Amino acid sequence: MMLRSARIARLVPAAAAAGALAVFSAACASPSQEVASVSNVQQPASKYKGTELGIPTPIPPVTLTDVDGKPYDLKAHAAGKVTLVYFGYTHCPDECPTTMADVAAALRLTPADKRAKVQVVFVTTDPERDTGPVIKDWLSKFDPSFIGLTGTVQQVDDAARLAATPVEPPKKGADGKIEVDHGTQVNAFGTDGVAHVVWLSGVTAKDIAHDIALLT
Repeated sequence: MMLRSARIARLVPAAAAAGALAVFSAACASPSQEVASVSNVQQPASKYKGTELGIPTPIPPVTLTDVDGKPYDLKAHAAGKVTLVYFGYTHCPDECPTTMADVAAALRLTPADKRAKVQVVFVTTDPERDTGPVIKDWLSKFDPSFIGLTGTVQQVDDAARLAATPVEPPKKGADGKIEVDHGTQVNAFGTDGVAHVVWLSGVTAKDIAHDIALLT
């Protein structure tokens, strides 16, 4: 049985003034375990239902490996698409399957013409156990169109760092159980190749669909 992953925090600046809103997202933790701290600085209301980034994040210019063992240039494949990138692992007991299910539900709420402009990319943070076939089978339970990527621990760490998403290498405890800590946000990169919004735990499928309509 997998242990719930330990908490890992990420500071997300919202709106133009960085630091106006600090949202700490836990790795594989429930929304009730997340902590939000808001300053007294008034900011304009965001058009997004997710968390708008004060400092937009470019999509990482990295090449990973897809579930068929082929090189996958993340930036090149994202050109002209809305690309939703999530770092997680298939053995995750809570946040990863919930997030993938919510994204899949949001896409079902999205009109076909807009849905065609969106791709979902899942990058494993547990590459030793998450082989191509394992990722492919797991993603098919949510949406067979979802793209699964893997790589070395260093390659995944580099990609996550460039996407401003915290991840830790898998750790095996003395009891043999493995913990994989990772940020829980979905990074929504627009057709310009930049993420202006992320979705944290607790954002609904309806909210995600709302933001996808703005991004496409």
